[in-house]
Amino acid sequence: MLSFKQKYHEAIKSGKITVSFRDWKTLNVQKNKIYKSLNLGLLRVLDVSFKRLADIPLIEIQKSGFRSFQDFKESFEESARRAVDFKMESAVKVEFEYLGEDIENKKRLMGKVTPMELFEIRQKLMSLDEKSEAQSIVKLLLLLEKTGPLKLEDIEKAIKVAPDAIKLNIRKLKELSLISSNSKRCYSITPLSLKILGNMKKK
Repeated sequence: MLSFKQKYHEAIKSGKITVSFRDWKTLNVQKNKIYKSLNLGLLRVLDVSFKRLADIPLIEIQKSGFRSFQDFKESFEESARRAVDFKMESAVKVEFEYLGEDIENKKRLMGKVTPMELFEIRQKLMSLDEKSEAQSIVKLLLLLEKTGPLKLEDIEKAIKVAPDAIKLNIRKLKELSLISSNSKRCYSITPLSLKILGNMKKK
């Protein structure tokens, strides 16, 4: 179970917090698995590993919701409920992405939808594509299908439309559960997106 204090929920939902360090002796979660976090929603684990506390860089401290190592240290010891040797001990580092608030969103992301739902999502996608600049929404999905995960700047280089239009397209595709992003700000298509694209290619 990956649980977080209420004060971190909004930052997790917005993508500001994408890393967590746990005082675990074993890897209690698995890479690529989806977990339900109490009062928060669904989280996909992108990576999980042991890491020496002394080797954690500031950027990872910040991605876990803290401004400084001192803030992190105080919170970690509070959660561990013991004195921690930050020079010698290790923690479990969990990288994750927020998927949404309920199981239905998980099903959509994984492509588990009815034929009618699939048809409706496809129609919404086609409508958005027609209204987008240079009909760039489907181009974006096809690009990610071909190349795999890409950063925003790489998408902007490949699709010759205004950066603001690309960001708008990404937001709309996320709302349809057709793309997701990870802690490295790379975007990729979801199983639902692959199903939609496969359906379109048959037409």
